Amino acid sequence: MRVSAEELRRAREATEGLLEEMGLAAYLYEVGQGETGWIIRVECAVANGWQVVEIPATKEDLLKAPSDARVRARLLQEWSDELGSCRRLADS
Repeated sequence: MRVSAEELRRAREATEGLLEEMGLAAYLYEVGQGETGWIIRVECAVANGWQVVEIPATKEDLLKAPSDARVRARLLQEWSDELGSCRRLADS
């Protein structure tokens, strides 16, 4: 699966927007291609340090997330489950 520079830029922007909306206290992220789709690698602060979580995503979902409320809500729910132990701004 070929990905253009523009698609990767848009996927990164969408990922950052979703993570910001989740209110994580501290995090780093990468968007990359996996064998069957894209992988969002998130390092986030937890109670006693940091954890790394890899979340599978489709190109279509990431590119639709900024403009499609249903896709955005579903990704926020899925990612919130995956990143449940990450510290939130409200916890700080």
